[in-house]
Amino acid sequence: MNKLESLMVGLPEDVERLVIYGHYSKALELINLYMTRNIPEILKDRLNFEKDRIRRLKQDYIYTFDEALSLAESKIKNFTKEELEYLMDNRYADWIYIDGKITLHKRFLQNSLRVHPTLKSRLLEPIEEPASILDETIDEIMNKGEVKYFFHVKTGLKLKRNLARKGEKILVHLPIPRKAQQIKNINIISTSHEPKAISYEEHPQRTIFFEEIVKGDDEFTVEYSYESYIKYRKLEKAKVSENQPTFYTEEYLPHIRFSPFLRELAKEIVGSESNPLVKARKIYDYITKNVQYSYVRQYAAIINVPEYAAYNLKGDCGIQAMLFITLCRIVGIPARWQSGLVVNPNYIGCHDWAEFYIEPYSWLFADPSFGGSGLRNKNEKRWNFYFGHVDPFRMVANSEFHYNFYPEKKFLRQDPYDNQEGEMEYLDRPVFHDEYDVIQEIVEVRKIE
Repeated sequence: MNKLESLMVGLPEDVERLVIYGHYSKALELINLYMTRNIPEILKDRLNFEKDRIRRLKQDYIYTFDEALSLAESKIKNFTKEELEYLMDNRYADWIYIDGKITLHKRFLQNSLRVHPTLKSRLLEPIEEPASILDETIDEIMNKGEVKYFFHVKTGLKLKRNLARKGEKILVHLPIPRKAQQIKNINIISTSHEPKAISYEEHPQRTIFFEEIVKGDDEFTVEYSYESYIKYRKLEKAKVSENQPTFYTEEYLPHIRFSPFLRELAKEIVGSESNPLVKARKIYDYITKNVQYSYVRQYAAIINVPEYAAYNLKGDCGIQAMLFITLCRIVGIPARWQSGLVVNPNYIGCHDWAEFYIEPYSWLFADPSFGGSGLRNKNEKRWNFYFGHVDPFRMVANSEFHYNFYPEKKFLRQDPYDNQEGEMEYLDRPVFHDEYDVIQEIVEVRKIE
């Protein structure tokens, strides 16, 4: 059993009580005390993970209620205490207890402005957002049947000079494009350092690996190009084959777990439906209609990702994708992870989505967060499109959730499950995310005619 499977084990009740109310110092004391007792190795792994989870929660939740209120008042016209309470109760503003007091997530305001239907209109300083080309691209895909794009991107990590451990060896893993159904003609153009390893094109979490001695504000980068080919397929339930495959329908612990709660949810969503395409659409509709988009804590601070989405009815792109994948597998539909970057002429950033398999169509896409955004903005065409399809503006680096790099990383990763920005470690510990800056640059995006 790998150490992450210890997440299926609960905490001792006294530790759990302290964690719930954010009494972290005392919780850590008790965890250390438990480590001196004759407890199973799997519980030791779980308690060690909890120590790291506490560290991450303290990083992510930084505003007291009064500080959050003051920040919102400084940005939004006539904002009130009652409004902040409303945002918390209605899943716009994420919070936990720290030392028994309400503490809000560091991105509570960004999330509220993104998802709430009217809050953005009251900004004292309106935010100018880059123009979206999604709708015209979706129209082109549906009308022409296929679009092709070329991408040239530079990504990497830069150590902060004041925190870098000069003279020490550092190991660096950067995500690079992997071969996927929509990704072709991958080319590594240049690197900041001579790579020690490049994983093969179909590695489930593909990386390029550097091993160097730290000089100061070292910058580890890779430039690559790839092409994205997106085809439109009209999906018809009458054409779905009677015989469907069974690969990618198993549990994949610790997160793709067929718990009684998720089994019951899947049963209620699907009902007596037997057509797998319709079942997948019912799951997609449930998520896009009910799970509200939300920036969340680091994934490593969530004990079970799909259950987090299903219990709380909130989550970001990856959390929604994991719920879709797990529910599909429970009802016998093959489903798997895809993630990497969104790259278009105006924007670059991290993103996750899913694939699911229906014969005779083969692998199809599902992006509940983009689809849910379309539904939230009364854009039914976009909502329907992202069941079965995705846009071409994506770099795929990962096809599995929770998979080892090549070569493997020694210490627990900043994100133990996904890899969109990269990871670094010294010989004795990880490099934490506040010790470096992320580099994501668009060099060129152009349509292939």
